[in-house]
Amino acid sequence: MTGERIKKLRKEKGLTQQQLGEMLGVQKSAIAKYENGRVPNLKKETLSRLAEIFNVTPNYLLGIDEPAYHGHSHNIDIPLYSDVCCGDGIFVEDNIEEYISLPESLLSSRKDYFCQYADGDSMIDENIQSGDLIIFEKTQQLNNGDVGCFGIEDNIATCKKYFNDSKQNCIILQPANDKYSPIIINEYNYHEFKIIGKLALVISKRN
Repeated sequence: MTGERIKKLRKEKGLTQQQLGEMLGVQKSAIAKYENGRVPNLKKETLSRLAEIFNVTPNYLLGIDEPAYHGHSHNIDIPLYSDVCCGDGIFVEDNIEEYISLPESLLSSRKDYFCQYADGDSMIDENIQSGDLIIFEKTQQLNNGDVGCFGIEDNIATCKKYFNDSKQNCIILQPANDKYSPIIINEYNYHEFKIIGKLALVISKRN
């Protein structure tokens, strides 16, 4: 019963097993085991976190018949801009195209976000494929290895992994696909570079 409800709620949220696992801090295989009933007694903290993500009560996940939801599920409206190119970069329009409404349980109401559709295949090893909806937290602070959205020259944005190489005195924007070369930011082009956001969530078009 618990596994069936986890699977049902996950699909209602538009999440893959990989995405739910990342939110819980577990592997995709663990989510598969939860849904298949191979972990009959979930840890209390895991159950509580799942209930928080899905905005339901822990008892509902356990199959106890009671109203499922804590209350009204609130949504966050995320502004959608033109595509981020996950290949070579494309121009990003200044105007907001529309707003995408996502459950508050997936994000933090205390942060600002924007979203774009991925275009290209340079981030496929980070499970970002062309057509996926990418949600970024607005920030100018990243740690090495973070996936972010970057401005590399006027009105051109790209999605890459961030590395600050202090020894070489440069920033490396690393694709997650071996057929692409990294973008090097150094003293010659740093004035055109800016961090726009940090990856918060990917909603796969394959769901």
